[in-house]
Amino acid sequence: MQPNKESLLQAVDDAVRMAARTLVRTARHGALALVDAMEYGPSVSRVGLATDTDGMPLFPNSSLSGRIEAMTRDGRAALLLGEPGRGDPLAHPRLSLTGTVRRLAGETHARCRRRYLERHPKASLYIDFPDFSLWRFEIASAAYVQGFGKAYALDRADLETRCADWPEWHAMEAGAIAHMNLDHRDATRLYATRLCGADDGDWRITGLDPEGIDLASGDDHRRYTYPAPLARAEELRPRLIELAGEARQQAAMDRVRHSGHSENEPGIP
Repeated sequence: MQPNKESLLQAVDDAVRMAARTLVRTARHGALALVDAMEYGPSVSRVGLATDTDGMPLFPNSSLSGRIEAMTRDGRAALLLGEPGRGDPLAHPRLSLTGTVRRLAGETHARCRRRYLERHPKASLYIDFPDFSLWRFEIASAAYVQGFGKAYALDRADLETRCADWPEWHAMEAGAIAHMNLDHRDATRLYATRLCGADDGDWRITGLDPEGIDLASGDDHRRYTYPAPLARAEELRPRLIELAGEARQQAAMDRVRHSGHSENEPGIP
């Protein structure tokens, strides 16, 4: 979405799109706003968040909560994302999504439940309670603020991840995540520390999609975006191998710099 000449909004480019998508992919929670079905006024509450493979937010909800009426009768919603840091909270990035919410069922529910639990393992304590259901936020548009004087109007296409064959991807993702987290934790850790600049930790992959890798260590969540998106699921394995090689090369170069030796001297692994 591009601003008109009188608008104070900035032009949207690929860097802005990537930053906004990363904010959605890494958000652990958000403020969900609804139209109260009884009072016909605004209502807001915190929800835990993960994302579907296409980047649409996912969240669980209890039928015992007051918001269930608004979600089922109306469905219009807004979702505010962003973590304030030190200093003025308005100086930090935030993203306000507008759209609708819908309850998930069947195979889609099972797949998205797995993705949510990859992101929030402790949610396994309650996510299968009879009063709980899983919901998907369908983004229509978004207002993205990176800081003072940096405001952008985005639409769904700016935030949505596309794939030529989602069924193929969905059939592969769970097994690929389990394989990487069980057999290749060293590579997963290097993705986080070398490619994402994170501190060392117990890193694991929580999601794989055609545009990148979601990783987590405790409450620290990171996103690595590929230089170019994958066209098909079969491209994932060679891309992960390639990235592991790049990360190991960076680690070796760091060891060389820290040791004070040249790369060709003995003793450098």
